[in-house]
Amino acid sequence: MARTIQMDTWVIEIFMLKIGIEQEFVFADHAGRYLDADNTPYSVFGGIVEQLPVHAGDDAFLECKSLEQFPRRCYVEGFERHDSDGRVIDTVPKGLEIRTLPHSSVKSLVSEFEDSYAEVMHLAAQSGIEPVLTSRHPFKSSLALDHLLSESEYSVRTSERLELAKRSMLTHGLHINISMDEWPMAQMERLVEKLNFYTPFLVPWSFSSPFNEGGLFDGLCARNYSRAGSRSMAAPEQRKGGLVVEFRGFDAIGSGRLMTALVRLFRGFVLDESLPGSSTSQNAGLLKCSAVSGFSDPEINRQGRAILHASRAAFREDKDSFELLETMLHENDSFSARMQRCYSETGSIMESISKKYDF
Repeated sequence: MARTIQMDTWVIEIFMLKIGIEQEFVFADHAGRYLDADNTPYSVFGGIVEQLPVHAGDDAFLECKSLEQFPRRCYVEGFERHDSDGRVIDTVPKGLEIRTLPHSSVKSLVSEFEDSYAEVMHLAAQSGIEPVLTSRHPFKSSLALDHLLSESEYSVRTSERLELAKRSMLTHGLHINISMDEWPMAQMERLVEKLNFYTPFLVPWSFSSPFNEGGLFDGLCARNYSRAGSRSMAAPEQRKGGLVVEFRGFDAIGSGRLMTALVRLFRGFVLDESLPGSSTSQNAGLLKCSAVSGFSDPEINRQGRAILHASRAAFREDKDSFELLETMLHENDSFSARMQRCYSETGSIMESISKKYDF
């Protein structure tokens, strides 16, 4: 009887827990030029977004972004500029971001994302651009943004928030938003503390940023290494649909199969009650170790296995996803590792990051 009650409770928890995802995409033109804020106007990306549909009911969950009049499932991601009243008047673009509604089913979540991806990338191809898989700008460590800023923009943002916004123009990733009906803020904060502790061991499956300033990064994840001591990887936020915890530790994901596996892993991790780790702050040293070595580091590997075991036990389904992650952990495999091998053969960063998506 106890087992039946436990299973029923678990089913209710699965139904109540909802996940939404957001992933940023950067692009190259058909001449092989990497597009960024220094060489690409807003209109290149804005023209794509304007052709996308507005779905009835999305405004219950999705905020208007950038210069949108109505929220779409893809928008121009970049550095938002403000007037003296704090209103957005322009966006310096870095690319596009695809976002989903919150879902209780991983299958429906990934299906919505893949449908949006296919639609967006069809329009992008018609505009002469295609997505490239990287989670940190592979050629630059800064962009020429300072000369654009007016005094009023310094008045509506603190210097710290301005610096964070400028650094974010160089990095791109997958964000996962978790919400649970009836969760109080205190429970959300406990999840954030759990994520603070386990992020270095969760993220190596996602790595896709092995380049920095025109060459190989001395490791697997230039993105997380560069922000290990700064931006928080997890935080509770109040959004239109309610209170969520946003996790922004994952690099950009290059395939639907891996995205499905990581969202399943993450959902199991959230439901798990056996993992003991908790911290009120991030461990910058462990994040850097993870970014350099991934699962080849013994402690990162050990804790990654613990997460995999706990998540599999909490989730109780989809054997294939966990077998994929088990193999990747054993081999320290990632898109970064594959890009490094491509670069050693071709000597070309652009070739190493192009045509890598499989959605």
